Amino acid sequence: MFLPAIACAQSAEPSSTTATYGAWTVTCAAKAAQDGAAAEKVCQMTISLSLKGTDGQVSPLIEVAIGQPPGDTGARIVVQVPIDVALREGLTVSVDAAGGDSAQSPKPQTDLANATYFACVPQGCVADAALTTQAVAALTTATATNVTFTTLAGAKKITVPVPMAGFGDAWTALGLTAP
Repeated sequence: MFLPAIACAQSAEPSSTTATYGAWTVTCAAKAAQDGAAAEKVCQMTISLSLKGTDGQVSPLIEVAIGQPPGDTGARIVVQVPIDVALREGLTVSVDAAGGDSAQSPKPQTDLANATYFACVPQGCVADAALTTQAVAALTTATATNVTFTTLAGAKKITVPVPMAGFGDAWTALGLTAP
């Protein structure tokens, strides 16, 4: 699924490719230019995480997409979370801080991106942020990355661990550079 900030209007018959790198999927689609110019290739890498309820139903929890929206100059991270979130709080993408006691719980975190919500749709609320060169470097080498958001009911902070297996290879396949 292309998330709104990275999505583009597609022609009636776009050509697309998909490749999987560990837990991450890279999807590219050709978008026909409006002025008759050559088609533009738009790619993003995504990961979707779901929860299995006590009733056995699987429900989406979060989706993370990274790419460069058409006309933008740098990479962005877009995260979709459940609808019941405190919009003014935004969300944070972080990695385990270097050093520290490995038995410590929770581990200290280094914030990489503070994302601002820009839309809510029936499937969830969507936030995005620019990715710096330092953030991409940290994500590429991270073994533990977290997305933290605040629920509206009870103002409880929820931290969701995001698997990083294959992130570096997926980033390389995108062919992007961080600003």
